[in-house]
Amino acid sequence: MTLQGIAATAVALADAQGLAAVTMRSLATTVGVSAPGLYRYVVSRDELVDHMVDLVSAGLEHPPPSGDWVRDLVVVAEQQRALFRAHPWLAEAVASLRVMGPHVLDHFDWGLAVLADVPAPSSRKMEALALTNGIAALSATPSRPVGPETFTALDAGRHPRLAALLAAATPTPPSADLFHRVLEGLLRAVLTAPAPPAVTARVTVVGPPA
Repeated sequence: MTLQGIAATAVALADAQGLAAVTMRSLATTVGVSAPGLYRYVVSRDELVDHMVDLVSAGLEHPPPSGDWVRDLVVVAEQQRALFRAHPWLAEAVASLRVMGPHVLDHFDWGLAVLADVPAPSSRKMEALALTNGIAALSATPSRPVGPETFTALDAGRHPRLAALLAAATPTPPSADLFHRVLEGLLRAVLTAPAPPAVTARVTVVGPPA
């Protein structure tokens, strides 16, 4: 029994039953050891979840930077979205991640290499990478098609602009490239927007009355 094997078993359990089903007791039963025996490999369930995230993240393939940083980030974001779909528990686990494992760190290091020539502060680059991860997780969540019943509470008097928009709208199927357009737009906004002007504090000294 190895730590990687334990993490792989935990991933399979979470895939089948959800993250809440992964407890030290249930995992011990699955691998055929006592719960105390698992603590020889991980000190807590939180650490176990960190290992699960890292194990799944090993599946990401990071191509060499091509010089087109938007394209590079979107290509890998597609892989991230596929991972979130394959492992529905992953978004919750990432949100509670305590320690980044080597494969998670590989991803951020690759992202910084891709963004090396982008004239933006390092803090913005890290924000952009985190944003990419979040958008991938959000877009992986299944959503119901929006139909007429969605707008049954619409009141043209109360919601005139929305009513006018819907009245003039032509029914169209969902855009297949929405994920790309949203992600590309957000990345460009974060990394190419000018820095806000520095704020200079003005101090007014009030002297005694003349």
